[in-house]
Amino acid sequence: MKPKIITLFDFVEGHSISISREIASIIGNSDGPNLVFIGGMHGNEPTGIFALNRVMREIQKLQPLLRGNVFALAGNLTALERGERFINRDLNRVWNPDQVERAVLRNYHPDEIINEVEEQIELWGAIDHLMGTYPGKFHFVDIHTTSVKSLPFVMMSDTIMNRQLAKHIPVPVVIGIEEHLTEPLLSYVNDLGCVSMAFEGGQHNDPQAVKNHEALIWLTLVRAGIMKKMEVPKFQQYHGRLKESAKGNHRVYEVRKRQGLSSNDHFQMLPGFENFQPIDRAQPLARLNGEMIYAAEKGMIFMPLYQNKGDDAFFIVRQIARFWLGVSYVMRRLSFHKILPLLPGVRSFMKSNHTMVVNTKIARWYSVEILHLMGFRRKKTRGELTLYLRRKYDFKGPENNSEKIL
Repeated sequence: MKPKIITLFDFVEGHSISISREIASIIGNSDGPNLVFIGGMHGNEPTGIFALNRVMREIQKLQPLLRGNVFALAGNLTALERGERFINRDLNRVWNPDQVERAVLRNYHPDEIINEVEEQIELWGAIDHLMGTYPGKFHFVDIHTTSVKSLPFVMMSDTIMNRQLAKHIPVPVVIGIEEHLTEPLLSYVNDLGCVSMAFEGGQHNDPQAVKNHEALIWLTLVRAGIMKKMEVPKFQQYHGRLKESAKGNHRVYEVRKRQGLSSNDHFQMLPGFENFQPIDRAQPLARLNGEMIYAAEKGMIFMPLYQNKGDDAFFIVRQIARFWLGVSYVMRRLSFHKILPLLPGVRSFMKSNHTMVVNTKIARWYSVEILHLMGFRRKKTRGELTLYLRRKYDFKGPENNSEKIL
């Protein structure tokens, strides 16, 4: 099948660019680490595409000694072409094992084929090909922007592998999002043992977001072990740019609450909120179907929705002390999760070290906090019981990529 090619106007460089699913690929040491960047998972977020196109051109021109391989992929091509977040369904909310398997097998009835199904089939086909071709460790970076003016920040699932990738990126880091988001791509590749993080560079269509994305791409090339600092032109300037854009905020936050939306809801965020803005308990935040929504607890507002499409109205986050991150690391290294069933109201699920069952009527408040320290951040509720799950791969992934491929 002939690759789809779309044309976008790069408003920073002032000219049109043509892209397909694979924006560019640069092969260095084919057995080395692999770094996969994805831009434009949402069609109203083109700045990542512009930054990837520019940096990949610069790498090709410099021809440095790469210790691994770099790939840049485009997400929702049709939505990018139309400038819309998505056409029928959010492409970043469809990544469960069943849907990916169907995408691999193209096991769809013609009536089920919508734009995002086609996009998922093609995008996963490109990723699956890379993972089946190159044996080294895989890192994924998903590049985004927000509907509100924002500091740049990183979002990631709470694994030690992901922490190692993000800890030297001088921007805020948000963990615990996997408890609240449904089936994003990075959650799926994390389950396969890949390292991953999402980077939000700023507000949609802001030229500064493009520059933040470029800086992030160069820094990640170093963090993934593909280039050395001295080989990156203006490395310190890129680092300084992100630090300045983030106003020196390199703190770590966890997601506490999410306000979700359904397709029929009428939602309006109250004006003036920005990411990481402090809020008080019971403070009015938005209107949902004519009713005022108030903050459930004191914290900071995160990703308030100021666009027409989306099923996440806003989140509430709070800061995590570095001390507790250190405690978490030590507890995981010493496999303390094996003693979690000794906590009141907590037991393992079918003798699994990766799933704990919590009886909310018995468990103490600190039980969930300890589960979080151990990396148990995804949950499923069944009446009075809640299943807390942690990822199989925490410190390192599988020994070879054949374990990752369906």
